[in-house]
Amino acid sequence: MSVTLTNLNYEALVRKATSPSRETSDGVLEKLWAARDGSLVTIDWYTAMAMEGRVFNISNAVQEGGATALIGETAPGTDNINPSILVDVPAGTTIIPMEVMVMPEGTGTQGDWGIIRINTDDAVRYASGGNALTPVNMRKDDVFPSTCSCYDGSTQIVASANTDDDIIWTGSTDHTARANEPQRWTAKEYIPPILVGPASLLVFIMVSNVDEEVLFSVKWVELPSVNIV
Repeated sequence: MSVTLTNLNYEALVRKATSPSRETSDGVLEKLWAARDGSLVTIDWYTAMAMEGRVFNISNAVQEGGATALIGETAPGTDNINPSILVDVPAGTTIIPMEVMVMPEGTGTQGDWGIIRINTDDAVRYASGGNALTPVNMRKDDVFPSTCSCYDGSTQIVASANTDDDIIWTGSTDHTARANEPQRWTAKEYIPPILVGPASLLVFIMVSNVDEEVLFSVKWVELPSVNIV
C-alpha cells in the first residue's frame, strides 16, 4: 500500500530551548524560520550558547615580560606547574573550550617566540601566584556569572603537579622573522574537550627569553554539570 501526501501547507511550531534554562520565555512556542527555498534557517550551537549567556572570555592588556612578569615561560616546569594561562573549573560546573588565541604583540628579540601548548587536567590546579582574571560574559547584559577561577602569568603562576595532563593542541610561530602571527585553536576545527569539574585548562607559552609582550583571548561555553548528564 502506498500513501500520497498532498497539500502540506502547515505552520510548524517548536518549543524554545529549556536546557539550559535561560529566561521566563522558555517553553513558549515559536515559529520555525525558513529561507525562500524552504530550507530551515538555524544558528550554530556556539552562537546559540552566546545568546543564552553561557559563553565567557578572558583576555589581557599587553603584558610585559621580564624577570617578574612571565606571560611567556622558558619552560613549563616539572610536572607542568608553570602555565602561562590557567582556567580552573570547580565541581558542579562543566566548560567546553571554544577558542584560544595567542599573539606576540611586537616587543622582544628574535628567538623569543617558540611553542604554544594547550593541556587539560581532571583536577583544579592553581596553587599560588599569577594575576587573577575575571571572566567576561559574551552577552553584555551578564545573564550568568562564571564560576571558574582564571589566571595569567604576568606574575608567575604556580600550579599543583599534573594528575591527568593531556595535550590537546600545539602550535608555534616563526621566531626568526618575529612576525606578529596569531596562533588559534578553535573547537570548530578541532575536537573540544569536555571539562567536567573539577578540571582545568592550561595554556603554556614557551619562549626562549622572557621579554615578550603577549596578547591572548580564551573563550569557553560554561554550563551546570547537571545539564550535560
